[in-house]
Amino acid sequence: MKRIEELVFNQCQQTPDRLALSDSVNKLSYGQMWDRVCKAEKRLKEKGVEKGELVALSMPNNAAAVVSFLAILKAGGIVMLLHNELTDAEVDTYFSIQSPNWLWRTSSLTNITKEKPILPIRQVNALSNLFLFGFTSGSTGRPKGFVKSHHSWSSSFQEWSDVFSLQKHEKVLIPLHISYSAQLYPVLHALCSGMHAIMLEAFTPSAVFNKEASCMSITPALISPLLRYIQSRPKEKRLLPKTVISVGNKLSPSVRKKFSRAFSNSSLYEYYGSSEMGFVTVLSPDTAETLPHTVGYPVDSVDVLILNERGKEVEKGYKGILFVKTTQAFEGFVKDSEETNRSFFNGYVTSHDIAVQLPDGNITIVGRDKNVIKSSGSLVYAEEIEELLLQIPGVSEAAVFSVADAERSEVVGAAIVLENISLSEVRQALTQRVSAYKIPRVWRVLTSFPRMKNGKIDKATIYSYFAEKEGKTYDLI
Repeated sequence: MKRIEELVFNQCQQTPDRLALSDSVNKLSYGQMWDRVCKAEKRLKEKGVEKGELVALSMPNNAAAVVSFLAILKAGGIVMLLHNELTDAEVDTYFSIQSPNWLWRTSSLTNITKEKPILPIRQVNALSNLFLFGFTSGSTGRPKGFVKSHHSWSSSFQEWSDVFSLQKHEKVLIPLHISYSAQLYPVLHALCSGMHAIMLEAFTPSAVFNKEASCMSITPALISPLLRYIQSRPKEKRLLPKTVISVGNKLSPSVRKKFSRAFSNSSLYEYYGSSEMGFVTVLSPDTAETLPHTVGYPVDSVDVLILNERGKEVEKGYKGILFVKTTQAFEGFVKDSEETNRSFFNGYVTSHDIAVQLPDGNITIVGRDKNVIKSSGSLVYAEEIEELLLQIPGVSEAAVFSVADAERSEVVGAAIVLENISLSEVRQALTQRVSAYKIPRVWRVLTSFPRMKNGKIDKATIYSYFAEKEGKTYDLI
């Protein structure tokens, strides 16, 4: 098994003078970075940090945070990454799921407990093989803790380079906080591959262009600010990274078209994956031209299996729950063996997404099994309605939920953000696209969607809006 900090150390030995890590203040070569990692590890051990302990790390999104992360791994610890702007109440919520042994902030290292955590292991044979304790965002409820092994990430680094044609000279921009694993992964991949990782303490469009990076991973929510920024600065278009990788929510075809028109020198990729499965498919710019509603082809290392509700494999073109066999699989959910067992089947792992594999191998995500709404005796997939809403010109954002209803038990509810279109026009356009039972009965029109610190839509907050005024067909908020 390849440990991540050992791969970084190997790179430091090979290219000690190459630029490795930078932020607004620091520019560290591989040799300088490793020297700081060793010094930080020494301080951890002097404070009493032991192998197998869980260290919560809460720092700004800078070079020091990455150095600290690697130091914890070198000391044999497991990292629980927290955004440094979390409130005390939010931190308490995470710690109630699993208390860490230590809390490491920029200016303090605090011992919380000496009791070693009880964590699930399934793919590996020892707790020492774990490196990351993460949290699922949770669409409408409480987040869940999960753990990943070193191998689950290190085994996929070369394929990540191959899929996105990344070379050792790349400058990889990290625009969001590394507590979001889709930002942490590119940092560690870069440092294990001889690339230069550039940290942004806070996302701003000007910083993205001024860093002149060659690659970055973003959420779809960041694309609109970039488009607005270059409207008054068209000459800066060429400074956008040549490779842009979108992760999180599915990109709407309209946003992709706007991006392609504005940034003709950049290639916009999407990948589909999850905490449970790792990255599964990649939608290339070429495939997106003809199949923009899919999430692309499975990567070579992944074997896809789509099962019906009876656990039988379905033929291509039919819906079922997507399972994959992959080295990237997680170890399990913390203190939730039932949910962990639900996530595995005969060596395959799932995040319970409902998908269709097309005859050519492309995958379309229909929805999540927990996001299925029973409306008028029929099933409605929330993601299907979201995608249809986003295809209507003037609908910039959409989120669909099951809403409790006294007469019907549950109905379809939709929250949307509109630009130069009325709600009645949206409803009329949707009526032409889907059956009547799929039309949302409850609407919330928002000026903008609330977002979590990782840039994802805060669906839990949006969902709460539907409980505020019951009995109305729609409300403007």
